[in-house]
Amino acid sequence: MDKLSPVKQITRGIVRILGLNPGPFTLEGTNTYLFGEGERRVLVDTGDGEQPGYFDLLKQCLGTSRIDRILLTHWHADHIGGVNRLLAMPELVTSSCAVYKNKNPATDDQDNVKAHLALAISQNRLYNIVDMQTFEVGDVRLQATYTPGHTDDHMAFIVTNNNADVAVDERLLVTGDLVLGRGTTIVYDLQQYMNSLDRVLGIRPTMLLPGHGPIISGSKDDTPNAVRVIEGYIAHRNMREQQIIAVLASSPPNAPPIPRNGGWRLEEVTSAVYTDITDPRIIIAAQNNTRLHLNKLLFEGRVNTDGDLWMFVN
Repeated sequence: MDKLSPVKQITRGIVRILGLNPGPFTLEGTNTYLFGEGERRVLVDTGDGEQPGYFDLLKQCLGTSRIDRILLTHWHADHIGGVNRLLAMPELVTSSCAVYKNKNPATDDQDNVKAHLALAISQNRLYNIVDMQTFEVGDVRLQATYTPGHTDDHMAFIVTNNNADVAVDERLLVTGDLVLGRGTTIVYDLQQYMNSLDRVLGIRPTMLLPGHGPIISGSKDDTPNAVRVIEGYIAHRNMREQQIIAVLASSPPNAPPIPRNGGWRLEEVTSAVYTDITDPRIIIAAQNNTRLHLNKLLFEGRVNTDGDLWMFVN
């Protein structure tokens, strides 16, 4: 079991460095990943930039090497917050170090994102990542995979390693916040998110390198645990969707507004599905989750709305 030590050697040329920023949303902290063995390395994500100990860990792992490219999975501060500080540290990065992020107006126009990337922007070091773009560092190859849903700009990375010490069928996936090492992630657009899960499931990864939580590796009955976890994410969301459909297909409560015409309010659907929740904070989270499912079903034409009422389409 991965106990999330501050530094973990995953395979030759791949090291996880913990961002040292634990919290309810970051778990033990943000996982960042250092790739390569030569003088120039690639770093995926940067932590939140507020933990001096993180940069000390980077220095220990780099030795005399330097980071030459920084790849960002998405815009959240716990992943991009260290960019400015890193670019100002010549003991850690090369003078030409480039920063790569999927450019997306919905995320990049936010003031906090501009602030976190200010140095990269002002020095013309910020570049776009496009789907299927590849980055090579020594024997390691990273292929960008567009996986929106957690955020509009989310990128995962398929990692292959041509080093003779690494199994030829090893397929690693840096998941960002698409899939966590423990628990489930926050979703912005469920339709996109489910499509992204289906996409990475098709890769059949043998190991998941998540943005938070332990690394997922190993196998059972010839199926990689990485695949089982992705399948579990999909199954959980599909189960919840079926529960919501079953509620909408039944008779709604005899309460205002009248007539109902078979319609349910969001709060009523949530209460019918999440029957064991009493904590008001968790109820709000459950309502948000229900709304995500309802919006997905609306997009698919499986439900209709009338004001604040939701109705199943037979």
